Amino acid sequence: MKPVTEQSHYRRIARVVEAIVANPAAAHSVDSLAAVACLSPYHFHRIYHALTGERLAETVQRLRLTQAAHQLNDAGETVTAAALDAGYDSPQAFARAFRGFTGLSPSGFRARQAGLAQRPGCGADLVPPQASLPDAVELVELAPLDLWCLRHQGPVGTIGVTYRRLSQALGSGFPPPRPPVGVCIHDPGTAAGFHYFAGMAAAGPIAPGGMVSAVPVEGGLYARYRLVGPWALIAPTFRVLFSGWLPRSGFERDDRPALEFYHPSSRRGRDCVTDLLVPVRRR
Repeated sequence: MKPVTEQSHYRRIARVVEAIVANPAAAHSVDSLAAVACLSPYHFHRIYHALTGERLAETVQRLRLTQAAHQLNDAGETVTAAALDAGYDSPQAFARAFRGFTGLSPSGFRARQAGLAQRPGCGADLVPPQASLPDAVELVELAPLDLWCLRHQGPVGTIGVTYRRLSQALGSGFPPPRPPVGVCIHDPGTAAGFHYFAGMAAAGPIAPGGMVSAVPVEGGLYARYRLVGPWALIAPTFRVLFSGWLPRSGFERDDRPALEFYHPSSRRGRDCVTDLLVPVRRR
């Protein structure tokens, strides 16, 4: 596929994901979303799967349940409201889908998030990286990293496409041979205020092309939480770490980027393991 054509297709797929996010409860279909992409249903279905690596129905369910996870972070939201807003006819159907997606019931997920928000700070002691405690926030010293990165453009729901494009640009195939690293830059001086880079550690001299660039990541002190569950839970969990755990921790946010370390695994979905790293400094 020519680069210009691929870019056009990527923008079309991004519009489709934005349409689903804007109204996840709608009765989305191949025909209706093909119209959003300005493609025939046949070509849309083929291109969508080639670029995203998943079927359209999988994307719709993932985005519906991602929205529900964000709602369940809020104590004032009921499970029934989250279910209806996500397009499910009953709390029971929603609970089955949510458990199949995350490995937790909606109430179990809510309890885990609330427990993370209320967990006391780490204190001054560093927890060795090899002593990974389940459902614990640990302090780790991270060495500097050199990454090859591709800046993500478009809705968060298409970040996976950016990783596939990065792997393709580096000639490493997909899934990549080295664990991906997400770089989350919060810039309050810009209108958007947030930038995401799909990254991969450099294993030697690589001649990147196009939009791929070398990005050095400063080391230092990070609070690390090991998330077991689908990647769609990363954003809701970061939200709890920043708004719930951090104010109680005795630390404050540093201006380095937050990081996502994806552990290699042959499994997907609720069996994924991702280390979420929040840059911190002592108050």
